[in-house]
Amino acid sequence: MKNNRFARAKSKIKEFFIKFRNKDTSFLIIALCIMLLATAVVWRYSARPDKGQGDLAEETPDGDIMVHEDPYEEYVQGIIDDFQNAEDDDEDDDDGVKTQETDLKSMSAPLSGEVIREYTIDDLVYYEAIGEWRVHKGIDIKPKDTLLIESALAGKVEAVNNSEITATEIIIDHGNNVKTLYSNLVSANVKVGDTVEQGQVIGNLGRTVSIEATDSAHLHFEVIVDGQQVNPLDYITIE
Repeated sequence: MKNNRFARAKSKIKEFFIKFRNKDTSFLIIALCIMLLATAVVWRYSARPDKGQGDLAEETPDGDIMVHEDPYEEYVQGIIDDFQNAEDDDEDDDDGVKTQETDLKSMSAPLSGEVIREYTIDDLVYYEAIGEWRVHKGIDIKPKDTLLIESALAGKVEAVNNSEITATEIIIDHGNNVKTLYSNLVSANVKVGDTVEQGQVIGNLGRTVSIEATDSAHLHFEVIVDGQQVNPLDYITIE
């Protein structure tokens, strides 16, 4: 009965570890507390006298003492193994962050030309076409010698939208929570679900009726990391 009770306890603790494996650093404190508690329980039952002997010994009908292997060794080892596996998962997550940084550093400009409007997430920009002040979540690039737009990184086309506000807009998912957005286009050369290579032509510029229609033909380009727009000029150089 005692072994069955501890087997059930071990199962519940393993479920606890699985549930909290992907939590933040507070998981380390919780894990250490559980390990200390488990050690205390094992010591308590192993040291408790029972007919003059500990739980690891048993008296046979002939009066001989038979010693068994420690029934709690596997129990404690299981907790240690679970904790080690959780640490391995954290190391894998760190590797994912490093991959994301490498992707951003290898980003190329989608268009050569001149930046005519910069990233201003903390300031307002006046849009003459609609008579409003708004933040500018990307950069606007006026083309120098081509109207063809290229993908800044390899990835998969997540969306191709069309509206009076953004004209034709393309969103590409590059993995590792990195996306790029290209708008103010007159046409798209890709469709949703397409896999694109870095430098592949994905659309064309031209005069549009978008929110930035008062400007000459240009590309509105955004870089999105973990759901937030960041300054593209931190990762690319416009020439």
